[in-house]
Amino acid sequence: MLRPSVPLQPGVTCRVRALGGDARIADRLAQMGILPGMEITVTRIGPLGNPLELSMPGGQALALRAEEAEALDCELVRLPLSLVPSGPPAWRITELRGGQRFRARMRALGLVPGATLEVLGTRPLRLRDARGNVVPLGRGEAARILVEPLESAHD
Repeated sequence: MLRPSVPLQPGVTCRVRALGGDARIADRLAQMGILPGMEITVTRIGPLGNPLELSMPGGQALALRAEEAEALDCELVRLPLSLVPSGPPAWRITELRGGQRFRARMRALGLVPGATLEVLGTRPLRLRDARGNVVPLGRGEAARILVEPLESAHD
């Protein structure tokens, strides 16, 4: 479904490029309303990875078998910072999902929507912001920061 370096986890949003090569699965996906160009977000994953609950535009939700989700050809749109692997590419913050205190703490660290960063390490999570500062961050905080890959960011 997504490039191999990004795990299929809750919070990952992708844009459907194609419904896959299997006509039977592609027809089923189209009948459920999944079409190329649509953004879908993984909401939950069932035990042992099946089924996957996806949210779609308009507040719709549906469940897919893992094989159906894997058939989708998708490009990554955004994901929680906690799922970002270390190293390139650079990332842009798109949204902070937290309360007023959380947003104030992130603002003090320079982590605001539109800011770019690079993940230096994941254990512990360390970031380099656009000014070159190294910022340590907890996994719980990182899970509430949504980012997009900079090379596909919409300017």
